[in-house]
Amino acid sequence: MAELVCVLDAKARIAESPVWYPESQSLYWTDIHGYRLNRLDVNSGRNEEWTVKEKVSSFAICDENMLVVALHSGFALIDLKNHTLARIAQPFDSSLDVHLNDGRCDRSGRFFWAGSLHQPRTLKNGALFRLSADGECRQMAGGVVASNGVAFSPDNRILYYADSRGPVIWAFDHDPVTADLSNRRVFVSLPVGRGLPDGAAVDSEGCYWSALFMGRRIVRFRPDGTMDRDIEMPFDNPTMVAFGGPEYRTLFIASGRGNLTLEQLSGQPLAGGIFKMSVDVPGLPEPRFSPSAKLLALPNESLT
Repeated sequence: MAELVCVLDAKARIAESPVWYPESQSLYWTDIHGYRLNRLDVNSGRNEEWTVKEKVSSFAICDENMLVVALHSGFALIDLKNHTLARIAQPFDSSLDVHLNDGRCDRSGRFFWAGSLHQPRTLKNGALFRLSADGECRQMAGGVVASNGVAFSPDNRILYYADSRGPVIWAFDHDPVTADLSNRRVFVSLPVGRGLPDGAAVDSEGCYWSALFMGRRIVRFRPDGTMDRDIEMPFDNPTMVAFGGPEYRTLFIASGRGNLTLEQLSGQPLAGGIFKMSVDVPGLPEPRFSPSAKLLALPNESLT
């Protein structure tokens, strides 16, 4: 593995959900608390920004200018070219004090999955939701404080899902035809104080890479749950990893400043940036979400 390089000194409170788009050699990402979606050209370093009226926690790419997104309040489509937003579904009651958080498509691209997070982070009323291409939304799992770490095995038969406040990562059997879940079991239980399992990605060998928020590290777990990589970061809060670049041998790492003090930031001035490093095992392309004609016909509102 090569040296860690900062590709964008974004100074974001929480940079999240990096997704590689090979056609333009760019990395899409969200600045959650900055209310901005971003597209970073990794060759030129140019970063485009779109202001959004609501916080975007995660997303999947439909095409160059369209994303399916997990807003804090629910699922939506965003058209970057026309600066519009179409709301699809709010899968939870607003009285629960939760918002959508980490998410991604399954390997088929037929469903976008995102979990919710209890904002005071004290109740286990977070859940995992599945959104279909025609807008049907179903709760698929529950009993978490802070949903994170959604990722799928290369054969689409295992779904990984974390509760950052566990701190624990589960594995489910995922039916690639029906998209149903079964056999929930603990994949990894992290020691308290080690860091919180945040965003994740699975490589071509089926190994699960997890960003440990407040843990200063990226770790890689083999399919049997044993850890075989433990990579220290020069900042406290890695938030999510994504594979991209030539042959998917670049690991991009988003980070956050969180609630770091000025004294802490003096020792990690690039916290909140986007980083990259070369890896020896390649990752996999992220599937595209294909919204149905029904979703594309939903009423639009301004993005801002």
